[in-house]
Amino acid sequence: MKNAPASVLLLSALAALPAAAQAPAAAQAVTKGTAAAKVAAQSPSRATAQPLTGTVADSLGRQALPFATVVLQATDETKTLLSTVSDAQGAFRFEAVPAGRYTLQVRYVGYKTATPVALTVAADKPVALAPVLLAADRKLLAGVTVTATKPFIEQRADKLVLNVAASPIAAGGTAYDVLGRAPGVLESGAGFQLRGKNVTVLLDGKPTNLSGDELKTLLSAMPGNTLDKVEVIANPSARYDANGAALINIITTKSLKFGTNGVATLGVGAGQYGRYNAGLSLNHRTAKLNVFGSLDRQENKTYSTTSALRTAGGELEIRESGREVRLSQNNSAKLGFDYTLSKTTSFGITAKGMLNTRDRAADNLANLSTNAPLSSSLVATDGTARFLSPSVNVYYKTTLDTTGRTLSLNADYFGYQKAWQNEYDTRNFDGAMQETGPANLLRDNSPARNSVRSASADYSQPLHKGTLEAGLKTTFTTTDNDIRWEQATAGRPWTVDLGKTNHFIYRENINAAYGSYARTVQKTNVQVGLRAEQTNTDGTSLTTGQSTQRHYLSLFPSVAVQYNQSEKVQLGFSYSRKIDRFRFGIVNPFVTYISQYRYAQGNPNIRPSFSHNFEFTHSYNNLLTTSISYGHHTDVLMETYQKNDATQVVVNSFDNFRSAESLSASTTLMKPFRNNKWMTVTTLGLEYARINNTATVGLGAARPSAYLSTNHTITLPQGFKAEVSAMYMSPMTFGGLAFQSRFSSSFGVSKSLFKDAATLTLNVSDLFNTQQNRYSVLSNGINSVNADKVESRFVKLNFSYKFGNKNVKASQRRSTGIEAEKLRMDN
Repeated sequence: MKNAPASVLLLSALAALPAAAQAPAAAQAVTKGTAAAKVAAQSPSRATAQPLTGTVADSLGRQALPFATVVLQATDETKTLLSTVSDAQGAFRFEAVPAGRYTLQVRYVGYKTATPVALTVAADKPVALAPVLLAADRKLLAGVTVTATKPFIEQRADKLVLNVAASPIAAGGTAYDVLGRAPGVLESGAGFQLRGKNVTVLLDGKPTNLSGDELKTLLSAMPGNTLDKVEVIANPSARYDANGAALINIITTKSLKFGTNGVATLGVGAGQYGRYNAGLSLNHRTAKLNVFGSLDRQENKTYSTTSALRTAGGELEIRESGREVRLSQNNSAKLGFDYTLSKTTSFGITAKGMLNTRDRAADNLANLSTNAPLSSSLVATDGTARFLSPSVNVYYKTTLDTTGRTLSLNADYFGYQKAWQNEYDTRNFDGAMQETGPANLLRDNSPARNSVRSASADYSQPLHKGTLEAGLKTTFTTTDNDIRWEQATAGRPWTVDLGKTNHFIYRENINAAYGSYARTVQKTNVQVGLRAEQTNTDGTSLTTGQSTQRHYLSLFPSVAVQYNQSEKVQLGFSYSRKIDRFRFGIVNPFVTYISQYRYAQGNPNIRPSFSHNFEFTHSYNNLLTTSISYGHHTDVLMETYQKNDATQVVVNSFDNFRSAESLSASTTLMKPFRNNKWMTVTTLGLEYARINNTATVGLGAARPSAYLSTNHTITLPQGFKAEVSAMYMSPMTFGGLAFQSRFSSSFGVSKSLFKDAATLTLNVSDLFNTQQNRYSVLSNGINSVNADKVESRFVKLNFSYKFGNKNVKASQRRSTGIEAEKLRMDN
């Protein structure tokens, strides 16, 4: 009963906005690197096209300028206009430029516009330009570097980017805190949702393969200062796994300096209890070899509270209240290398590991009453857990020829081991709070050993004035959960609780192939793709001998069109078919204890959900962006509730329902003020979703919700920087759950020290301590009012220091082949 289901989109309808009100990104009107270039008219003299490449850099320090706008204008009668943006290393590429004469112009915020470059593209060879150097505009910068004016949130053509390193609030926090501040991203019971769509969480392109509490444990163990940026991708292409309608890719910091360098961090903080974090990362790079590693540790103690009031029939009421304190110690390590074999070929290995421990102590009091108290029960819980999650990635990447053909190979392994023990001491009382009978004891030992193994190959090449991408991938996932429950009465020996003890193994193999083609014709960018996934699953209960197997082939077409009406105005449309695969843990049919009156039970017969997703976008002048989305979902997977009238126990489970509809809209304003010293990003959105079901009372109830999020980053004199953010969401009803409004706000300030080598940050999260989850369950005859509060207000002081050489290229960023599986592990 804790959260809204994650399998269905929570979307909404935004009243029609003016066509001029749409939003941007430093690159909305532009095509991305490999799929760039607007091919123009059908003149015979332009039948042959060649790639054109170059770089953009600062004229003084020769530092790369990422995401600069690059415009290529034909000087002949065709008036061909092509545009793109530079990548993270300042490089840009037009894939297929028709032969002819052009002028190239580059623009970058805080820099003077460069003098247009005249050039000629011949029909027989590619063009490689000399670096385009831009001079800083001192009137705009007023002594502030480009890094200082970088906004926390950037809206780009295909994604939303959170520049975590530019956020004073992020320092001393965690990855979990950062994701909660992304516009349109909401927490759900199984992870996160974006515009109501299920989200797959990646880490440096690698899957987290976890959900629920396990995903929160992983993200809460990652210090915010170790993150570089977070990419929020609402409509992934066919290259990505079809599972999940949206992606969040967390990119960790990588050194950009030759020689040996590193970053040391130390932080302290307090909420109701104290906390600290410390970390060290080192990087050594030569012309061909880059070796990198890091160690990080966090220790924190937090509380959470729960309350529930349920009408059980007639005048009978059940009131529950609980409080839990958790002490977490999180340790992470990384070691790897990239090696450049030649100008066109590189390979590398990265190994990561996390070791987290958690101790918990909780009390839950339940009272039964009519007009007077009838009885009570108090459950005291003591638990320990240890999580070990190693992962290894091996990659090989090569450029096959000068035309731009590339091949990437990846092999991945991810392991997840959990040792989990809890002891429950239940004491019963009468209406006068006198203890009745001996205590009832219950304990569980629930180890888990899960693994994901994957291999993939991705190929890209120019083709017919466009870009062709294709790939193959195979993934094998195994989850092994051996859960042993024992019960006893105080003073009596322990006996096995056969109703809960079970050993369940789930195996899944997905074989996938994809192809996509992107091309620009005059002012229109088009990308079409098709992905095929063959899925084989086997869920086996070794306790009962029950086995459920499935084999199915699914096709996932996608299309995206962007019309560049002008340099200021862009219109977009996208369609994709997606699959929402269930979390691994919920196919286990056995019952799990939550509290005296709440249990959870899996369903081995559930099926994945499929959806058709449509989205329209409009952007204007790098200022406003607007999107309207619609989704139709079949075999929708929803959380269900069943009540035992004799015991008053409610069992949470899952089931498929025929279909659901979802609608959402949002508009984002990105506006700089005071010569770019004050950057504001504000998003207004509406969400609506409805289950098409009349058989289950309350399940089809729906109510739209509006949300508003705003973030302000202000660059101050003397190396100071401040940030303020806030989020409000109005009440919402969906799938038998009615949520009340939510609000939270945060503030942070940072100071650069020692010639920008160090940064001292002070921040306060959830300033007014208002962040909580309040909701009612109005489904299947259950009427309860609930409130869950996880400690969210903290004061944190963080210090980071960069040392070593300051001129190094970053280690390779690479995606791996296990994008979706970690998100689904919750055992």
